[in-house]
Parts: sequence; C-alpha cells; structure tokens
Amino acid sequence: MRWYFNLTDGIDIIHDNEGVEVSCPDEALLHARRAVEELSNDDPLASSEWQGWWLEIVDGSGVSVKSLPLDGPLCEPLLPH
Repeated sequence: MRWYFNLTDGIDIIHDNEGVEVSCPDEALLHARRAVEELSNDDPLASSEWQGWWLEIVDGSGVSVKSLPLDGPLCEPLLPH
C-alpha cells in the first residue's frame, strides 16, 4: 500500500505527492519516525522553525491515520493493523 507523509501546522499543508510503498501500517509509522528524526538532525537550529508542525501519515485513499509532532517526542504507539 502507498502511504504519504504531509507536513502541516493545522493551517498550511506541504503535500507529499510521491509517497512510499510499504507492506504494513507499522512500516509506514517507522518511515515517518525516521523522517521526523532526519528533519531534527539535519539542522538542529532550524528545528524551532518546525514548532507546531506535524508529519501526517495518510493512506492511499487520502485518510489521515496518524500525526507525529515535529517538535515533540516520538514515542507514539504503532498503528493498528
């Protein structure tokens, strides 16, 4: 299944038009966590620019199934199967 990872602050949305093909929801969540970690690690000083933003995990039908804060902890439970 293809999953998309949009960035949003609740007003603006940066759409992921490419997405990734993964085999299960847990794999999509792991991919999202890695993306958030990469954003944080690329430029720690720029992390303040992402305060209040979320990475939204969207399934192939366009339904948002989970959001991860870009400025908070990543210890979220895995997605239900």
